[in-house]
Amino acid sequence: MEENYDSYFEDENIFESINRYEDMVNRNDSCFFDVFEFEYIIDYYLDQHSFNNAQCAIEKGLKQHPGSSSLKLRLAQSYIQQGKPSKGLTFLREIEFMENLNCDFHLLKGTALNVLGKKEEAYYSFDRAIGLAQDDKDEVIFTIAYSYLNTRRYSLAIKYLLLAYEINPENLSVLHELALVYEKTDKLPESIRFYKKFLDIDPFSEQVWFSLGMVYSSNEQYEKAIEAYDFAIAISPNYTSALFSKGNTQVNSERYQEAIATFEEIVLLEPDNTQAYTYIGECYDKLGLYKKAKFFYRKAIRLDKCFGDAWYGMGMAYFNLDQYQHSVDFFQRARKCDPENPDYWFMLGEAYRKIKVLDKSAESYHQATELDPNDYEAWLANAEIHYEGGRLTEAIELLHKAYVCNRDNSTINYHLAVYHLYNRQPGLAKDYFEKALRINFEEHEELIEKHPVVLDYPYLKSLIRKFKN
Repeated sequence: MEENYDSYFEDENIFESINRYEDMVNRNDSCFFDVFEFEYIIDYYLDQHSFNNAQCAIEKGLKQHPGSSSLKLRLAQSYIQQGKPSKGLTFLREIEFMENLNCDFHLLKGTALNVLGKKEEAYYSFDRAIGLAQDDKDEVIFTIAYSYLNTRRYSLAIKYLLLAYEINPENLSVLHELALVYEKTDKLPESIRFYKKFLDIDPFSEQVWFSLGMVYSSNEQYEKAIEAYDFAIAISPNYTSALFSKGNTQVNSERYQEAIATFEEIVLLEPDNTQAYTYIGECYDKLGLYKKAKFFYRKAIRLDKCFGDAWYGMGMAYFNLDQYQHSVDFFQRARKCDPENPDYWFMLGEAYRKIKVLDKSAESYHQATELDPNDYEAWLANAEIHYEGGRLTEAIELLHKAYVCNRDNSTINYHLAVYHLYNRQPGLAKDYFEKALRINFEEHEELIEKHPVVLDYPYLKSLIRKFKN
């Protein structure tokens, strides 16, 4: 029942009916419309998700045609689309006898039952809909798949999408949704496969080239990602999202000069784009050209004094130049712009630690872990400040809190082992050390270099030999 609403105006009669209806409503008048006209008018509003207008048209339609099951069917559809499946089912039950051979009836019923979690009943209704479908069977199956996508039952959605694809391998909506759902479920090679099938049919879709580039990037196939973004940009030269993604991919593959050129293209299109200037600054920072980096960060700040990333970038440039007091000032400005960003707090903690203001450093690390409990580096840095200050118990307590959110992090486990050794708790130390070795064996060498006390315990040396063998 759903179409692009622009198509309604391709038929002059439908266009005239919609205009005549809207004139009637605006004049608060009364005109006669046959059932078919009301169907088109209601479908037009439903496809726009203009539910108040749709229900108003349904009410007017049912006043003129009280026995029309097709109008009641659309009333049920309106409630289901608004997230009121129980109410929709109530109206569907009223017309079940009259609409039992209508494919759309069973599609709507299955959709409502699926949302309500009635899996078996939904499956039966969807099966009936497929059996009643005529020439548009792939579209019916696509609608069923979409219902499962909306309830996050991705394996069933894929099952139906593949069935629709088997019936019509050139259905672009099916190909696109298959690519998306495989991407969503981290099956990236399959996602790439279906994006490419889509592009074999429609090679001029810049959005799909862009999506393909994103999947290649996620799969760390950077060359292919850049190539896909280039196709998107060739089709639509002002496609800044593709330019940003291309630049970020170049950064991820450490092609900083090329990334600078890409971000400069964005600046040519959008001279006031603060993000582009900031990214150029970051690239120069990565190249060790801190003077140039600061120049572009300042440009971004002049454009937007509340843009935290630019202040943060300035802080990073000064931090990398070992000018830690200056970096504190800029990290503070970044934090004021966006107090919810854990990266700003973490680097503020790092800078305070460098200038030996340890109480403020510890507080900054604490704020970082409050915002992002998975930031094991902030937990560890804060614990090290307590350990180095002679507060071993507090350091262990911090790492136990870190462990709750980072159980499989080898670094947290290794440091819990060492701190428990210092605290004369060899049993706990052994447990954490063994777990850390299982997760990342090689990392123990770095730990021993920093804490050679590990080698004073034969059972820990024995564990190292065991995992090495």
